[in-house]
Amino acid sequence: MAQERESQRQHTGQLPVSLFVMAALVVIGAGVQAVASWLAPLLVAVFLAMISVPPLVWLHRRKVPWGVGIVLLFVVVGFAVFQLFTVIELTARQLAANGPEYQSKWLSFFSGVQAWLAARGAPWESLLAELPTPSLAVIAQGARTLAAATGQVTANFALVLLAYVFLLLEVPTLTARFAAAFPRERRAQVRLRRFLAAVNRYLVIKTSVSAATGLLVWVLLVWRGVDFALFFGVMAGLLNFIPTIGSILAALPAVVLALLQYGPVDAAVVAAGYLAINVVLGNVIEPRWMGQALGLSPLVVLVSLLLWGWLLGTVGAFLSIPLTMIAKLALESHPSTRGWAVLMGGAVRSEKRS
Repeated sequence: MAQERESQRQHTGQLPVSLFVMAALVVIGAGVQAVASWLAPLLVAVFLAMISVPPLVWLHRRKVPWGVGIVLLFVVVGFAVFQLFTVIELTARQLAANGPEYQSKWLSFFSGVQAWLAARGAPWESLLAELPTPSLAVIAQGARTLAAATGQVTANFALVLLAYVFLLLEVPTLTARFAAAFPRERRAQVRLRRFLAAVNRYLVIKTSVSAATGLLVWVLLVWRGVDFALFFGVMAGLLNFIPTIGSILAALPAVVLALLQYGPVDAAVVAAGYLAINVVLGNVIEPRWMGQALGLSPLVVLVSLLLWGWLLGTVGAFLSIPLTMIAKLALESHPSTRGWAVLMGGAVRSEKRS
């Protein structure tokens, strides 16, 4: 009876705590959304810094001073980001200039489909004839807007690179300072090192697979002669951070453009190429490198995409899976929260004790 009463007291005491936690999460979410304009660039800087830690440590082990390594990484990352925005801006301007040509090809293709259906007496051909003629003008207008906005985004990214440098300056002394601040927390130090190592491993693998995806897409489109191959390769690499949905969004414009340029056969080849690249890299190579412990359930992927996109906008959508994975690794690093990590996705090595 005493045990029963104790369990009842514990059960009744959990409800207010759960409600308090939920209310706190709502307040935190509202605060994050309110400061998204400066928090999103900071998260991008943190993301870049975490990716840069392994090469920075590698340079230091080769007797390169920390300061020199940080300067080298700043130059490399800054040049890569500048080239990225340059490709986006030039492609947007060229797409806006070629808008009338693509519109003419699109109307010709649409008319051809109508004629093909009419020649075969398709019962829904009349319905297709009554539909409004599709237009690509909105794409040309969007390209002009993107080209105008890219310059402003490039200027704002200077703040991201500045924060990136300051974050890298913390790397050489971070572990030592944590050990000095909490000398008796040996287990916490071990968990911190494991957590940081797991986060770095995940980000490096995901970034490497995304870069390989972009490179293979670029080779595929150059092989088929599709316009803007470099741009579509860059977008395929960036959108690879968004599972499933990102791959579809990256492939659809390239397939449509191949259809307008060369016809259904080449469009089918491009679509098959995208599918093969994403299946091999996303479903075979990436899981083998990461292991099941670094997986997320489809429901968690969808919820995290919607949640982070709502909180931080476009940047949140791109970083939704890395941010959720970092949260999962943080939960996995402590025995008391490891069960929540199990609920979020793949198998967790829970038999290990910290």
